[in-house]
Amino acid sequence: MIFVVIIGVLVLLILGQYVVKAAIDTSKNSEHTREILEELREIKALLKEKQ
Repeated sequence: MIFVVIIGVLVLLILGQYVVKAAIDTSKNSEHTREILEELREIKALLKEKQ
């Protein structure tokens, strides 16, 4: 019985690791998206000034 509990805990830890990794990847992706949008806004402003 204790063996089953230990296996269950290990499985939860392994799955939890992937959930945390996915959350970190999503956070980094959101940061990159914000940076790209900011750069596009700057380019748009520069193009408006040129006209």
